Amino acid sequence: MAVIIKTNNIPRPIIYGWELVEKEKKEFDYLDDIESASFFRYKGQVYDLGEFCRIIPAGSKSYHPCDMHDIGGDFKNWQGYISDSYFSGIVIRYTEDLEHVIVGTYFS
Repeated sequence: MAVIIKTNNIPRPIIYGWELVEKEKKEFDYLDDIESASFFRYKGQVYDLGEFCRIIPAGSKSYHPCDMHDIGGDFKNWQGYISDSYFSGIVIRYTEDLEHVIVGTYFS
């Protein structure tokens, strides 16, 4: 089954916990040190970068159960993902300056 990824390739700034408003901080009450955690905003929602799993090339060694091997190459050029259903989710890749992420939505 092919994977479709939609993105507008707009870099979104990485923000830190101390930059979140109180209402946003309450969404991440599971974090012990929210002040130094990193996030980004996408489609009106704040995402915790710490919740994303790595996408690694097929055949690479994996050291974490969350890692996804990109067997078919569908996620080429993407570095992380988080699922919102069995068939869809969000993918990210860092920009060269590591200050922003490019975000996309995937469907299969």
